[in-house]
Amino acid sequence: MFTILVANPKGGAGKTTIATNLAGYLAGKRQRVVILDMDRQRSAARWLSRRPRGFPEIRGALPDTDPHIIRAYAPQWLILDAAAGVHGAQLHAYIRLADAVLVPVATSAFDFEATADFIAELNALKPLKDGKRAVAVIGSKVDGRTVAASDLDAFLAPLSLDVLTHIRDSQLYVHAARDGLSIFDQPRSRAEEAWSDWPPVLHWLQSLVTAKAHRSG
Repeated sequence: MFTILVANPKGGAGKTTIATNLAGYLAGKRQRVVILDMDRQRSAARWLSRRPRGFPEIRGALPDTDPHIIRAYAPQWLILDAAAGVHGAQLHAYIRLADAVLVPVATSAFDFEATADFIAELNALKPLKDGKRAVAVIGSKVDGRTVAASDLDAFLAPLSLDVLTHIRDSQLYVHAARDGLSIFDQPRSRAEEAWSDWPPVLHWLQSLVTAKAHRSG
């Protein structure tokens, strides 16, 4: 099982959007996927409750879900949708569980400030200092035509982290979330442009999975 933590302490950074759409992509590739919804708002769990029958299965779990239930399903991927405000001992516990950390960053000064503090906290944790956890940043809800997009690039440039991609600000995500779907459940004719933002994320994860398999072998 490969575990991905999607985390940023700032509410509205796009954590659940990243988590649910990543789950949708993996499930569409016939992978067994579980989303562990750690957020008090339960947005990912509610998204799953709206997911129509007939689409690739994604299972959900909550903090009080019996771990034996998750293990019995034998997921290939566990996606942790972290709570807003996560830090300290709770963040350290999440990091111990995770193989990789994705940090979505939205395009506002408030998001930049919160994310800078969060990355500093991440970098101080031993598994990251020792290079035992991979961390990458994703620009979230980005309109490439705006000054805010340039500000995001300027903020991300000096970070000693992989900056994988910008996920565009699109109503396709809004409509998919409303219907319990991911953009990868949408027809190519409608979603191909949005899909084009994701290959760097998917390639990064695949390289980590391959590296983990080699270590295990």
